[in-house]
Amino acid sequence: MDGYGLAKIILIGEHSVVYGHPAIAIPFYAMRSEVVLTPHKEYVIDTKYYTGLLNNAVSELNGLVALINHMVSIYKKIKPVIISVRSSLPEKSGLGSSASVAKAVIDAFNNHFNLELTHLDYFELLKISENIYHHNASGIDASTIIYEKPIIYQNPHIKPLNFNIDGYLAVFYSNTNSATKSAVAHVSTHPHRNEHINALGSLTSNAKWAVENNDITLLASMFNAAHMHLKALDLSTPALEELRTKLIEAGALGVKITGGGMGGCLIALFNDEEIANNARQKLANYPSWMIDLRKIL
Repeated sequence: MDGYGLAKIILIGEHSVVYGHPAIAIPFYAMRSEVVLTPHKEYVIDTKYYTGLLNNAVSELNGLVALINHMVSIYKKIKPVIISVRSSLPEKSGLGSSASVAKAVIDAFNNHFNLELTHLDYFELLKISENIYHHNASGIDASTIIYEKPIIYQNPHIKPLNFNIDGYLAVFYSNTNSATKSAVAHVSTHPHRNEHINALGSLTSNAKWAVENNDITLLASMFNAAHMHLKALDLSTPALEELRTKLIEAGALGVKITGGGMGGCLIALFNDEEIANNARQKLANYPSWMIDLRKIL
């Protein structure tokens, strides 16, 4: 492996972050993307979507193709390679799959060809692919995946977060795809956009206090309130609501959409590992991943 990229979770502030409000995000160590580079006579990309010449790739890879071609044009050390991409992240799920893969690609070229890239270089390069895959990308995915630390993000400012909370965070995939680009466009024209965006933004300060002062009850309350505003913006779906009801019944303290919505994943907060594992077993038809929040540094 030459490069990797983690998943990311937006704890609170999705969509409102696009309008200048702060959002909290954490790296999610349970999933990752990996890239291996192999010297070759031409640039070839090998993914689940397509294997072949880079510039003949399918449209799903447009962002990566643009990113790689840009890197090749400005870093003369780079030579033709086979770019093998593998990822455990479900695509279009709200977990930052596109940013994770792009970061892994940048990481691979940086390590393989000794490019000596800075964090800022990573961020600027990631914007190339992210702005192709997402309409008006906020930058929170890229920031979280590059720095691999809990952050509070308010464009263009990134601040570290003193993460101090006991509990378990589980991600449940609804078996339906998120539609981030469509969701962002939809919110931009929603008749009650400002009301709900401002409310979502106001929840972040309470959530920040909760994660810094080990108040899982308050954080769960902020999860539930945020979900109601996201639902009011038409970002939930029957599949997400059905899953959310099941998670609350299974003992989750707070459950909300994470990421763009209109499908994808819910995040569920638990204060007991056994209850969390029982919920995952009971809802085994929904792929899930879990982390111990105490282990986030």
